[in-house]
Amino acid sequence: MRPGGAELGLRPDDDTIDARAVMDALGDGVAVLDAGWRVRYMNAAWERILGVARSSALGRGFWDTYPGFLVEPGAAMIRATAADGATRRFDLEHNVSGELRAYGVRVARDRTGGVVVSVSRAFATLRSVRDKALEERIEENESLHALARQMSEVADSAELLALLCDAAASLCRGHGAAVLRTTDTDAEVIAAVGIAQKVDGLKFSLAGSLAQEVIVKRDAASVDDFGHSGRPRAQLFGDAQIGPVLMAPLIAHDRVLGTLAVMRDVLSIPFSAREAQRLSVIADHAAVALWKEQLFEQAQAGDAAKGRFLATMSHELRTPLTALAGYQELLSDQVIGPLSEAQLDVLARMHAVTEHLASMIEEVLAYTSLEEGREIVRPTDFLAGDLVMAAAAVVDPAARRKQIAVVCDAPAEPIRMTSDVDKARQVLVNLAGNAVKFTDAGEVRLSVRRDMDEVRFAVQDTGIGISADDLEGLFQPFAQVETGLTRRYGGTGLGLYICRRLAGMLGGRIEVKSEPGAGSTFTLVLPTEAPAWEP
Repeated sequence: MRPGGAELGLRPDDDTIDARAVMDALGDGVAVLDAGWRVRYMNAAWERILGVARSSALGRGFWDTYPGFLVEPGAAMIRATAADGATRRFDLEHNVSGELRAYGVRVARDRTGGVVVSVSRAFATLRSVRDKALEERIEENESLHALARQMSEVADSAELLALLCDAAASLCRGHGAAVLRTTDTDAEVIAAVGIAQKVDGLKFSLAGSLAQEVIVKRDAASVDDFGHSGRPRAQLFGDAQIGPVLMAPLIAHDRVLGTLAVMRDVLSIPFSAREAQRLSVIADHAAVALWKEQLFEQAQAGDAAKGRFLATMSHELRTPLTALAGYQELLSDQVIGPLSEAQLDVLARMHAVTEHLASMIEEVLAYTSLEEGREIVRPTDFLAGDLVMAAAAVVDPAARRKQIAVVCDAPAEPIRMTSDVDKARQVLVNLAGNAVKFTDAGEVRLSVRRDMDEVRFAVQDTGIGISADDLEGLFQPFAQVETGLTRRYGGTGLGLYICRRLAGMLGGRIEVKSEPGAGSTFTLVLPTEAPAWEP
């Protein structure tokens, strides 16, 4: 900074033309104050920078004429220099005619006991202030983008809430943060970090609370010293040593889900308006994430309710169906009396229908058991060829009725493996049963071979085949390739979904190759040694 007139050996109040000309030629503004804080002199640059005419300022009180210098550290620095004579430098922001300006200020004491105040050109310093604000805005945007990415990667509700609390505390320079879930009358702290952890799980009435104020206003609100605010719930936080609190509502689809609060300890300064805006942005992100998370939980609850309903209905249907099958068997065996060929044919058809219905009920029960996690793996040693023969024996009667050949192809050398033979048989029988169901002519071939540490069980048919577009949703529950097939072939659409889930439990997978009109090949691939089972 350029030196003021006092250091040039000039008297600012000197009436000589040369002294005034030299002072007015300075690029920095210079003002001299007397011991009573009146403006004794000001040069042209001071008048231009501060925006007050000389005629209006000379002889008047400095603090009244330039109240912008009362902003700390301005007043303290100037008064300290007047007292001890030490030269000081500081930066000061000042509003002139609605425009924010920033100065580099230098204060020194002159030989008469007054104070010389020099200000640098405004715009260079103001540019640095704006650059700093821009850097802060860029940093804030980057932080918000990072938060959005993190939120999209988090599926667990507890992790998501903790992430939001951490982000709020960090971006708003707080010592803790909390998420409150609210109803019409009550609130509960469901997540907290930092000093807010002491109130995690706290439940309280909304009446008179900051949370209620925020919800009613639908805007952020703050308390400078929460512990001594006199609010009805302030005593509940007594041990947490909470001072300033800033809170914003969580609103999604015009519904208030709760609030997001950030807080500082009792020795901290209050939150700024800028930090309130920042918290509101974080709250908007949080509200959308919580809304989606609630929808996901509702969907899960719906699935669970559907599963319970299916399990209950299946159990209730299985009981009378078992009785019906028993009566049909008594009639077929002619225990009650002799029957004609026509009557026996009707009973045979009845048996086929009850078997089909029983298999559908078993599929539903298997589905609900898998969804509820009640299935476990029980590994045993067995021969892969025996498994193929057993599966072929189950589907052979249905194939014979359709005049379809079931062919088994196994290598001469036995393939020994360890897995849950019952679940492996269930998968293979289901795949072979589907092959028979969707094949009207030709054959169904079951084969097995070893491929390094895996055993491949292939079920190949000459049926209707599947298009590439339909393969994507083939293993979804309650799905079939097209609705026409449901009417023609029947079924629940659960078989392949169950097969994939069981194969995964056994450490394996199901592969499929198909072409419309050319048949399909479904392959169950299992490890020769079953992996350790973890429910």
